[in-house]
Amino acid sequence: MQCISGRFWPSLALALVLGACGWHPRGVQEVPPQLQQLRLVSETKGGVFEQKLARALVAAGVVLVESAGGFSLHTGAERLQTRNVALDREARSAEQEMRVTVEFDLRNGAGDIVLGPHELSTSRIYSYDPNSVIAKQDEEKLILTELRNNLVGQIFRQLRHADGAILK
Repeated sequence: MQCISGRFWPSLALALVLGACGWHPRGVQEVPPQLQQLRLVSETKGGVFEQKLARALVAAGVVLVESAGGFSLHTGAERLQTRNVALDREARSAEQEMRVTVEFDLRNGAGDIVLGPHELSTSRIYSYDPNSVIAKQDEEKLILTELRNNLVGQIFRQLRHADGAILK
């Protein structure tokens, strides 16, 4: 019994401290209570970014609805750009930058924009070896997935910090 309580109190203290500072596991998102029911409207119906955002919203406890009347989250088309950042001795690409940009806004039931429009962007620079193109294609897919996850996280942070007055 003594041993169990010796482990219990430090664990409880750690959980309370981490909870109080706002720490949460990576990927766990929260939205204000007013946005627990939301309509997702995207320019790219069925696009990869829209699917990723929809899954994250559902995982956060948001009920996605098809009908108008409540708040709606509108996202624009995802824009992907790549560019050479550095060249090697033979003037071939040695490093590349991948940038993903998306616009979003939050609208109330009347269709008025209450948050945004905001243009969110994230990028990553990575080494590029023109001699191993297939391996780099796989790496680029992984980087693109990470960048999309980052954009979803940025949208959640914007929604989480939305002023309560605009969400009435």
